[in-house]
Amino acid sequence: LPNKYIAIALGGEWPYRTYNKWNEVIEELSIKDPSLNIVIVGSSNAKDTSKAIMEKLYNNNIFDCVDKFTFNQTTEIINNASVLLCCDGGLMHAANASKKTIIVLLARLTAEMQLTDSSSAYVVYDKIDVNNIELSSVLKKYNEAIYSLNL
Repeated sequence: LPNKYIAIALGGEWPYRTYNKWNEVIEELSIKDPSLNIVIVGSSNAKDTSKAIMEKLYNNNIFDCVDKFTFNQTTEIINNASVLLCCDGGLMHAANASKKTIIVLLARLTAEMQLTDSSSAYVVYDKIDVNNIELSSVLKKYNEAIYSLNL
């Protein structure tokens, strides 16, 4: 993997907590910064999404680590990232436990219910489904996180 990258956790077990627009996020981030390295992570439930992203955006600096490493190894990949973009799930909790800065998309369960006060999280929330969250809202939170980290 490159020395500097962001990580994006794909997939999920519940449809209302599985964001289906990561490809759009990646595309926009790559347009804004063509040198940005993006590592995608997730378990077997993200394989179709990662395949579609890699086929569509193969010329971008995207590194596919989906379903290729153990949970602990994937957590280490996340720990070495500048930030993690994710939805509520195991990788979000792993990043939160290690105090990684996260841009997290939540639905139904609020940040107060899911995260600790000491977490460094930029939260985008919808009462029903993460797929109701606009791309512009995700990018805005990403920009806030990057600005606060001076990246």
